[in-house]
Amino acid sequence: MASINTIMFLNEKWFSDEEFDEFFNSEKFCIIETASAQTRMKLARSARRTAKRRAFLRKLRQRKRKQRPALQKRAYSEVKTAFRKKLYKGNWKKLSYSSRARIDAMIQKRKPALNRMVKRIMPSVVRGENLRLQALSKKK
Repeated sequence: MASINTIMFLNEKWFSDEEFDEFFNSEKFCIIETASAQTRMKLARSARRTAKRRAFLRKLRQRKRKQRPALQKRAYSEVKTAFRKKLYKGNWKKLSYSSRARIDAMIQKRKPALNRMVKRIMPSVVRGENLRLQALSKKK
């Protein structure tokens, strides 16, 4: 079990969500280069070091209800996957990157239709979230 100090550290926020969104969407925050092998190794080390903390936080977040934007993102990805299946019947993973990009560009052209479909399936996504939370509460 995590100590009280650990839980207090995990709940501490260094900046608000709005500040993070503002920074993340600003022009200052743009990655131009790909990470070098040394940088990737450093990131892997830090990920291993904080794995238990991140797993604990993931478990905490899993018990909470997802907010509407997160549910919309889930619905958007479901609709996008359905469009992909309609445009390409085979295995998506075996498709070349250029073909994937071409199919995704075709999907981007149909963005208004995609958004209409997201609105249409939103109630079922919300129902699914409710069922997920009910299953979690029954598990306890």
